[in-house]
Amino acid sequence: MQRVGGSDRVKYAVLVIGLIAMAAVTVPGIRAPWIQGTLWACLAFFAGEIALKAWQSHRSGQARAYLGSPGFWWDALGVVPVPLALAAGLPPEKAWLLGSLWILKLATAVPGLALLGRIIRLEARPLASVFVIFLIVLLLAGVVEHLAEGPGQPEKFGTLPLALWWAVTTLTTTGYGDAVPETLLGRAIAGLVMISGLGVFGLWTGILATGFANEHRRREFIRTYELVTRVPFLRTLDAAGVIELTRMLRRQDLAERSVVVRRGRAGDCMFFIASGEVEVQVEPTPIRLAAGSFFGEFALLDGSPRTATVVTTRPTTLLALDVTDFHAFTAQHPDLARELAAEAARRRSPVKDDGHSAGGADAAQ
Repeated sequence: MQRVGGSDRVKYAVLVIGLIAMAAVTVPGIRAPWIQGTLWACLAFFAGEIALKAWQSHRSGQARAYLGSPGFWWDALGVVPVPLALAAGLPPEKAWLLGSLWILKLATAVPGLALLGRIIRLEARPLASVFVIFLIVLLLAGVVEHLAEGPGQPEKFGTLPLALWWAVTTLTTTGYGDAVPETLLGRAIAGLVMISGLGVFGLWTGILATGFANEHRRREFIRTYELVTRVPFLRTLDAAGVIELTRMLRRQDLAERSVVVRRGRAGDCMFFIASGEVEVQVEPTPIRLAAGSFFGEFALLDGSPRTATVVTTRPTTLLALDVTDFHAFTAQHPDLARELAAEAARRRSPVKDDGHSAGGADAAQ
């Protein structure tokens, strides 16, 4: 969900109030004047929102782009229908039901809907194929049930539309019970239709779930790839190496004061700091590592346990490389393995120019 600002909170509050008033206006016992006033105030608010957006887009030279954008039409759909319905003579309790279109404003605030739309576009062919199967089963089941059950239950299966209604409720496994086959053939067909319904909706669910998973992996890969390129130590890798490493790394978004590793624990991965900062709690003075640094390689090089606790000092994004992936990757990129070993040896040197232990910065390794 996108971050909600103050103006958005006001808009959503007006939306909730308007929908409550819209529901109240349909209740026969409630005819308070304030309900109509509330609805008109909400409508005026949304109309003013359109005017403000149009004015801002005009000032920025984007008026034509805004008027042709889906956002404008979503906004207009929430304002125009009610006055038109009232002008056409529709009773207020019916006309204000068109205020339910205000709920469509939420479509622009939920990024997941845009993601769902992209997945449906990408998976349009398999989804359409399953829909064709749905229609085939629906029509054949309706025809067979009409022939098998129509003579005995003309009020429920006497026409094809009635039989198709039964087929829809059965294929969707809703089963209202208003029409039940009585013949052996009719019940056999009903059983096949119910099983087919489970299969059809299972296929739709599987296609959408796979699409969501693939899209999530794609977006995570892009984000991780961008983070990898920010780590100076990894910039020596060629494009193929960066892609290979990106597939191995696990992104970790940590809050401030989160413990990354603890002293004495076995080390099973190393970390690259993509953004943020961590503190290595060593004596006498804790040492901080910023974005672009890495730690934890000692545990992978010589299998030693963690010798210090590492805690984030601010919201931090880490890229974790598992020990198995580390050895597999360094076997394919010996130059990187040598650089890591050289860096580890440098960090193990006893004294730096500033008097601190060079290995102290990586005592968590």
